Amino acid sequence: MSEFVKGLSRFLRDDEGLVTLEWVALAAAVIVLAIGVIVVIQTQVNTAASTIGSKIVSTVQSNT
Repeated sequence: MSEFVKGLSRFLRDDEGLVTLEWVALAAAVIVLAIGVIVVIQTQVNTAASTIGSKIVSTVQSNT
């Protein structure tokens, strides 16, 4: 376990390790933001799709 802690400490002190850690944090933030946007707009998109689908069905039925 001590070797792991030493390796992790060395990784975090190294500039490349910090850059990697920053990219991982940025990627995680983008993923969380994308999931949040999907959750927020999902209801509106489903409602719009249902409305459009209903209008298409009623138009097709009125033309037959």
